[in-house]
Amino acid sequence: KYVDAWQATGSGDAYKQKVSLALTGGDLPDVMVVDKQQLVQLVNADMVEDLTETYEKYVSPNLKAAYDSTNGFSLASATFDGKLRAFPNVSPGADAQNLLWVRQDWLDEMNLEAPKTLDDIIAVTKAFQEKKGAAGILGTQQIVNVGNSQYGFDSIFSAFGAYPEMWIEDEQGQAVYGSIQPQMKEALAKLQEMVRDGIIDKEFAVKKPEQSTELVVSGKAGIFFGPWWLPFSPLNDAVSQDSKAEWAAYPAPVGSEGKMNTHMAAASGSYLVVRKGYEHPEAVLKTLNLQFDVDQLQGEGIVKNDPYQWMNMPFSLLLSNYDDKEKKALAVKAVIDGKAGEETLQGEAKQIYESYLKDKEAPKKDLTAWSQRHAFLTGALALAENDINRVQGVFYDQTDTMRLKWANLQKLEDETMLKIIMGSEPVDYFDSFVEKWKAQGGDQITAEVQAAVNNN
Repeated sequence: KYVDAWQATGSGDAYKQKVSLALTGGDLPDVMVVDKQQLVQLVNADMVEDLTETYEKYVSPNLKAAYDSTNGFSLASATFDGKLRAFPNVSPGADAQNLLWVRQDWLDEMNLEAPKTLDDIIAVTKAFQEKKGAAGILGTQQIVNVGNSQYGFDSIFSAFGAYPEMWIEDEQGQAVYGSIQPQMKEALAKLQEMVRDGIIDKEFAVKKPEQSTELVVSGKAGIFFGPWWLPFSPLNDAVSQDSKAEWAAYPAPVGSEGKMNTHMAAASGSYLVVRKGYEHPEAVLKTLNLQFDVDQLQGEGIVKNDPYQWMNMPFSLLLSNYDDKEKKALAVKAVIDGKAGEETLQGEAKQIYESYLKDKEAPKKDLTAWSQRHAFLTGALALAENDINRVQGVFYDQTDTMRLKWANLQKLEDETMLKIIMGSEPVDYFDSFVEKWKAQGGDQITAEVQAAVNNN
C-alpha cells in the first residue's frame, strides 16, 4: 500500500525544493526520487539504505537486463564505495541521437539523392530554397543540447569530430571538455559560412523552437535536424496541413570515417532512494520489477480493468532499455518482412505493428497511427539499421567548482558560439574564448572531472 508523504504542484523546481527541505530537516519519506546532487548529499549524510544485497536478491531478469543495457553506467552512477545507494532510472539512448529530417517528396520530385555528407545537405538545401522557396536549415537559440535537440546543430559539430557541452576522452585517455577542443574551431568556421551563404536560416539566433515549428507545419521548411520521435510532433501537424508531405530520416552528415557521429546522453539522471532503516527495501524493488513489466507491456495481461496509464504507477522513475526504441523498431520490421510471427510482439511493439497496418490500409487518415508508425519505422529504424559512431561522455555530473562557476562559463560559451556563427566575431575569437574559459575556472573543473573519472 502506498501513501503520499507529501506532494509538490507546479514546476519541477517545486518538487526539488520539497526534497531539499526533507533532506535538511532529516524527515525523509520511506521512498522518493532525487537528482544526482541530492543523492550525493544523502549518501554523504548516511541517510539512505544500502541496496546492494536487495538488488542482488530481488531484481527481476527483465529489469536487470535494462540496467545491463547501459553497459554498467546506470548502476555505477548510484554506487558509492562499492555500495548501491539508489535505483537509477534508465532513459532510452535514442533520444539524444539526432537525425536529418528531409521532405522526401521534394527530393523525389527533383530527382535528388538522399544526402549523406555535409556538402550533400548544403546542395539539397539550396535546391529546396530555389525550387520551393523554402527556408534554409532550421535552427533555434539553443545551438546544441545533449538530450532532445530539436533544430540543433549538434550533428554538424559531430561531423567534424566536435562534441560541445560534453566531457569526452581525448587520444591520451584524459577527460576533456568538448567545447574547447580544436575540432570546434573548424565546425564553427563552417557554420559561420553556412549562415553567411543563407544555407542556415539567418534568423535562427532569435528564433524560439515554436517559430521554427511554424515553418515546418506551414510547409515552408524541408530540412532540419532532430530526434527519432518528431513524427509525433511537429511532423504530424505538418502532414495534417499537407497530406502529400513525406518525411524521411537519414543518419547524416557522415564524418571523415563515412558514418554519422553522434553524442549520447547519460542513461541515468534520477534516482529512487530508500530511507535508511526502512524495514522492507525489497518491497520497493519488487514494485519496480512490476512497474517495468507493466510499462513495457503497456499493461497488457497485468492491468485488468483500468486502461494502462503511467500516472498510476507508484514511483515516477522512468525505466527503459537503453536500446529500447531501436529494439522495438527491429522487432516490428522482422514481422513486416515475414521473418518473425506477429505473436512475437508484445506491448508497445504490438501497438507499433497495429499502427503500421492501420496506416498502410489508409495512409495518413489516422494521424496517431501515422505518427507511431513513422517515429519507429522511419526514425528509430534509421538509428537501428545504420552503422553509427556513438560517443559516450565520460562524466555527466557536477563537481564542486562547477556548482559555483558553471553558469558563468556556460554563458561565456553560448555567447562565443553565437557571435562566431553569426559572423560578428572572426573564427579566431575561439582561441581567446578557450583561454578565458580555462582561466575562469575551466582548468580547475577539468582537474576535478579527471579525479572523479579516476575514482570510478
